Amino acid sequence: MKKSYAGQLAISLVSLILGLMLAAQFKNVQKVGGNVSRQRTQELTEHIKKLESDNESLSNQIKEYEDIIKSYENVSKDETLVNELAKSKSLAGLLPMEGPGVVVTVDNLYINSWDGGHQTVQNVHYDDLLRLVNELNAAGAEAIAINNERVIPTTEIRNAGDYIVINTNRHSVPFEIKAIGNSENLKAALNLLGGVVDNLSQILNIKVKTESNISIPAYEGTINYRYAEPVQDKKS
Repeated sequence: MKKSYAGQLAISLVSLILGLMLAAQFKNVQKVGGNVSRQRTQELTEHIKKLESDNESLSNQIKEYEDIIKSYENVSKDETLVNELAKSKSLAGLLPMEGPGVVVTVDNLYINSWDGGHQTVQNVHYDDLLRLVNELNAAGAEAIAINNERVIPTTEIRNAGDYIVINTNRHSVPFEIKAIGNSENLKAALNLLGGVVDNLSQILNIKVKTESNISIPAYEGTINYRYAEPVQDKKS
């Protein structure tokens, strides 16, 4: 009996010691995990503050450049020069535009599921938007915007997780593409049998309508060239 009691006591002591060790180890893991989480949160907070600061700096730079351009426009008495400047800014997407055209709404296509809910056939991808923009450009669109993001030559349209990034800004469905141009030509090009809308309508919900007056905002970002330089005419 004494040996049995001593054995049970030894097992109890060992179990107690192991329990204390496991509890201490668990607390240490919790502490380390908490520190890592707080450190990551602090890093993200600092990154957000830097982005906000950079955004404010860029906005101030845009305002400064706009003031300089306006001062040049006010000083200039050459009407031809002013018109050429306005034309160049329009082509670059730096001026808001309005006129007739089409509005294309792109959304996920949903079907009824067996449980009475809705099931997504396919999500909208960045290349779906690119195909529509390319078709509009080919049909003579003079200005294009997606969710009020002006599309210019440097505009990026790409997937980023559950979002699509346009001009560094994240967007999700539905997408509204506005295009200014000959509304009938734009609509006919999109709705061509076997064309882009005909194909995409099998997996997406796409609607095309013409409007007599569409407003498209100006590009709000900055355009900087670090490596490209204008080619200077060489004197012979």
